[in-house]
Parts: sequence; C-alpha cells; structure tokens
Amino acid sequence: MSENSGWAKPEDFLLVFRCTTQKYAENFLKKGEIKFGTPESWVNYAFEKGDGRGDKLEGTLATCDVFDIERLNELNQKYKKYPDLVRMPMENRVYLKKEEDMRLPCFCFYILKQGMFECPKEEGKHKLTTTVPASYFRDFVDNMEIQEIAKLSDEDKPAVVFIWDYKKFEQRIINALIAIGVKREEIIITRVSYFDFNKYGESGWWDFGQKPPIQLTIKHNRFEDQSEARIIINTDNERIKQILLKPIEIGSLEDIAQVSNTYLHEGVYVELEAYLKVLD
Repeated sequence: MSENSGWAKPEDFLLVFRCTTQKYAENFLKKGEIKFGTPESWVNYAFEKGDGRGDKLEGTLATCDVFDIERLNELNQKYKKYPDLVRMPMENRVYLKKEEDMRLPCFCFYILKQGMFECPKEEGKHKLTTTVPASYFRDFVDNMEIQEIAKLSDEDKPAVVFIWDYKKFEQRIINALIAIGVKREEIIITRVSYFDFNKYGESGWWDFGQKPPIQLTIKHNRFEDQSEARIIINTDNERIKQILLKPIEIGSLEDIAQVSNTYLHEGVYVELEAYLKVLD
C-alpha cells in the first residue's frame, strides 16, 4: 500500500471528464469529436488571457536566473544536441524549451484518482467522498463571473463531459489515430506531474532532465487542481500534424459518457460506494 494515502494504487483513477462548451460537448458525445491542442497554443493563450486554461511554462526543460551565466552555459551545453532548442526570457528568468515539441498534438482530460478519497482503515462496504475544487472549472472560463457566463450564447456556455469507461474511450482514440497513420509507439498516454517551480527561490535553477517529449507532462503545482492526464502524439510527420489541427471523430460516446450543461462554479462533490479489501 501507499504509505501516504493507504491505497495500494493511489494513482489509479475512477472517472475521467473534460470541461468544454455546450456546442463542443454535443459533438463530443454524439460523434466522439476530439480536438487536439498544442503546448505552443496554451502558452500563447496564457499570454493573452492569463494562466488557467493556458500556461506560460508549458514544455520547459530547464530554467535559471537570467544573470546566472554559468548555469545558463551549463544548460545550453547539456541541451545543445537539440537544434530546435529555444530560450524564452520571462521576467528575471530564462526557460529552455524544445520548439518542435511545443507543436506536438496533445489532448488533455481530468482524472479522478483513488488517492483523492480518504482510504478507510477497515475492510467492507464504505461510502467514499471527495470534491473537485471550484478552481478547476473556473480556470476553464478564465474566471468569468456567473453574470458574464449568463450573457453567453447557449453554445458558448460551459459544459462538462463525464466519461465512466475510460478504457473504451482510450481505445477508440487509439484506433482513430492509427487509422489516419499515427504509429502506436507515437501515442504517449500518461499522467501530468506537478512541481513547485519556486522551490529554490527567485535566483534558483532547476533541470528536470526529462527525455523529450516527456517534459510536456510536467507542470507548475499552481495547476495541481486540474489533475491532468495527456495523450501526446510524438510524431514528426507533418501530414499527421496538419490533420490533427482540426477535430477528428472517434465515434459516438453515448454508451460510455454523459454531458452536464452546467457551470460548476462551486466545484463538485463526489460520493460513491465501494467494497474494500485490505492487502497484506
């Protein structure tokens, strides 16, 4: 069992969902319309609208203080094998990113993990509860007030798609991607990890040392409430990238999902019943 949570597999998840708009939710449910984004687009969105749906630090390999010349030279030397390495200055720091990886198609969704529930200490039937914080839903609408949301057209108002059979959902995405020419080994499906980028202070540095494109699965802990998993298409095939600039259809999801056309601005309370067995 995990020493921290009591669960044997606290990272296993029970439910998947995705915030979207009512228009997109309808197409998502009836056609299985999946829209891939790119880390580059999320960075641009953050500069335009602020952090939330967007994140200026997406795809960072390493960073240091702009005046830490010794460290910057060291990082440049380490990552010089990547001809597409870019150095993004922001405030008093420099962020190293791999330009081609910032353009890789990615699809993100929320995962409700076992570890989010308090683990009972005894075997048997139990009622388990947790909450999905309001910040997750508010980030998606750029923290608009309820009054502003009410003024939107129905198709532009927020909605949430809940998917209760993730395995079928994942396989349908994989099948659709392979059908357009994506190789199975190019499909990376993984959870996002969250870190305190400020842990070492304003003048500190960090280098996650990840093999690209796995740096795309690391985010600032400011986004931890988003409890994200990602599907990353690690391809250099420009034809595939162009296809994925537009939505693809994986088939109706009405058998494994449902839509809530509600702005859940106060968050969500989750309750379920489970029979638990203590592992030796």
